[in-house]
Amino acid sequence: MEGLLKELVLHQGLAKVFETLGTQGFWRAMLQLLRQLAPIDTALVVEFYADASPKVIEEFTFGATGSASSPMPHYCKGLYLLDPFYRAACERPHRGLLRLDDVAPDQFRQSEYYQLYFSREVGQDEVQFLLSFDGGAVLSLSLGASLPFDMLAIGRLMCVQSWVLAAMQRHNHRCWSESQRPPSLLDRLDRTLDAFGSGRLSQREAEIARLALRGFSSKAIAQQLTISPETVKVHRRNLYNKLGIASHTELFNSFLAQCAEREGK
Repeated sequence: MEGLLKELVLHQGLAKVFETLGTQGFWRAMLQLLRQLAPIDTALVVEFYADASPKVIEEFTFGATGSASSPMPHYCKGLYLLDPFYRAACERPHRGLLRLDDVAPDQFRQSEYYQLYFSREVGQDEVQFLLSFDGGAVLSLSLGASLPFDMLAIGRLMCVQSWVLAAMQRHNHRCWSESQRPPSLLDRLDRTLDAFGSGRLSQREAEIARLALRGFSSKAIAQQLTISPETVKVHRRNLYNKLGIASHTELFNSFLAQCAEREGK
């Protein structure tokens, strides 16, 4: 019973993590829970890209480690290229918990990067939960400590890594809303089709043009729109005249031209 009571705070913290999924409070709730398992003085949530600068999402300082102003502008302008975790994330996509000793070169702690930046802003030690996504992006939750993590702390973090990564993935998915997500190829195709012939064709003519471009025959278009095949043929003849074309091939070329025009805007 006493053991269960000791774990009560952990269970409450885990509940808070679940409650805040997809909200601004998620990362702080996650860190408050993880700080019960390991001595964490700094934390950073960042997205790594192989061909672009990192994107900082959240930054936290809990102890005396770190300067008054954020070091991240300097990091994102080029220091990240010296970060062994960045190199590991981009060169060997990984899902799980990595320790500094797993990725750092043998002389890392003697380097200027460690002496002048890392030890001051991160601490003496660091671990990261890394989560790779399709397209090359890597979501990182970095945990820094003013003293080296001992084996007990590392063991605790290893024990919880499966649900930490699952929560990170779920939170990222919820935050990446439809309004933020780049339109898929199908979305862009639908939008271009919807705009095709706008201002030149009637609504019905544009509708028939879009269906024809998608591969519907006149008979199938008639069934789709509940009109006769003869009416479809009349509309197709009229839309061809308005667009100054004479065939389905020219209709397709006209559509390609509009695609190129929209892509250039």
